[in-house]
Amino acid sequence: MPEPGEEHRHIDRADQLARVARLTARDAHRGEDRQAMFFEGPGDIGKSSLLLEIYERHGDQGVYFVDLSRVATERDVLEALAMQARSQRVDVPSYRTTRDRFAEQSASTQVSLSNVRARNSAIQLLTQSEDRGLQTDALSDALLDNLMSDSRRPVICLDSFEACAQPMRQWLGRKLLPNLLTRPEASVFVAGRELPSLSRPYSRAVHTMVLPPFDVGAVHDWIETLGLASLQDKAVTIQQAHGGVPGLLAAFFACHIEPEPAGAGGDQDGEA
Repeated sequence: MPEPGEEHRHIDRADQLARVARLTARDAHRGEDRQAMFFEGPGDIGKSSLLLEIYERHGDQGVYFVDLSRVATERDVLEALAMQARSQRVDVPSYRTTRDRFAEQSASTQVSLSNVRARNSAIQLLTQSEDRGLQTDALSDALLDNLMSDSRRPVICLDSFEACAQPMRQWLGRKLLPNLLTRPEASVFVAGRELPSLSRPYSRAVHTMVLPPFDVGAVHDWIETLGLASLQDKAVTIQQAHGGVPGLLAAFFACHIEPEPAGAGGDQDGEA
């Protein structure tokens, strides 16, 4: 889970954040049909920083953040959501109940099949695979039911989609995201160098944005925020030199040493 208030981040995404605010405050009675925003762009363009800003701005609501580059399986995603739900004092009993119920069923099924010699290994593997898929679907349904209960309007942030292996991509695009998009209470934000491909009607609920580089004005604002007086007149040069890429700009500013004002810390004239 992300740590709030990371000082190294600089956010200058006014348009994107304004759209996020409208989406999370949408009124179904006014015909708002967007439930999700997907942010796309190359490395260092600021996708993760934008998602973290969304996460922090919705701290007073039910907000969840999963870095997909740090999870290996579908169960890991569900466990991450459940863990964060519990930390926000959201009870998720149906998640645990469903998990235990399937564990009991799995154990009893293995016992009953152990004496059936006609069952070959290929059919066993297929059955186990189907059981795992059904179990994961049931766990997902149960968990999301709890996240949406009691008039909650949770905000779900999924970062680094491009880091997912193909099975995880398919599950996200065909299972979890469609499941979320059928629940009008949820707002969903996904970021990555690559993004999920959703079939209709789910794709109509998503607005995809390609994050642009920072312009000169944003670079100038960043310089002012950092208090780098010696760079005040160099925003154009700095923006062009780094292509406006936030990650490259951050690295440049981190290495910049601000010269001391004239006379500060120097030797004072006087008699020896």
